[in-house]
Amino acid sequence: MRSSKTKKSCIFTRMNPIFPTIAVIEDDEDLRANLLLYLRSKHFSAWGVASAEAFYRELAVCAADILLIDLGLPGEDGLSTLRHLRRTSQMGIIVITARGGTENRIEGLSAGADHYFIKPVDMRELVAAIETLWRRVNSLATNCPQPMLPALAQSAWTLDANDWTLQSPSGKKSTLTDREFALVATLLRARGEVISKVRLHAGVFPDAEEIDSHRIDVILSRLRQKIQQELHEVLPIRTIFGKGFVFITQEQMRNSDVC
Repeated sequence: MRSSKTKKSCIFTRMNPIFPTIAVIEDDEDLRANLLLYLRSKHFSAWGVASAEAFYRELAVCAADILLIDLGLPGEDGLSTLRHLRRTSQMGIIVITARGGTENRIEGLSAGADHYFIKPVDMRELVAAIETLWRRVNSLATNCPQPMLPALAQSAWTLDANDWTLQSPSGKKSTLTDREFALVATLLRARGEVISKVRLHAGVFPDAEEIDSHRIDVILSRLRQKIQQELHEVLPIRTIFGKGFVFITQEQMRNSDVC
């Protein structure tokens, strides 16, 4: 039944100018729980996961202004995740790791970390670093024009995490499955940007040991048919051959390599 699903109340949340939202990627369950407990006691909104793959999935529906990340993670390692995020976002990033060698620190900072802490970390020092980093991140967000988020845009396709529906610009709604919701959320949050099948697979199947891109093709094919049949509209998710998928904008409608 639909009511048995976990609801995502944090979907597409904007930055809080006073307290940032903190995401934690740490595979040690006890350490992750302790970090989240302490951060919340200091009035930060915080959520955590055990792997980069789970982080990508949650990030599709939950905001994060600053990330605390371990380097020794199962699946995609922390450095790879760090490099990807530094290329694609202005998120503040703090490494918390047992790798304390000079070369490790240089590698982490060179990959884009704003701060590098060695375990065990002093929580007071960590909070001080978060507050300093937040002032910089929030200043960048305030001074730079921010695009309207998909869930807040008028005359746009939007997701409703309360009832797991996708709404078209005309106001018609279709109820999605878990997999469909995760797929659309990942693409919609990066509207206009090409998302690879690997990244989509990580968002839709975070616990999968192997990547089977055919499963993404099947979900998307069925979803397109579903939207056509239920809403009598065309879902604006297009294939970029050899690259991935994109939730297209009006300008991209005219791009000849979008199908």
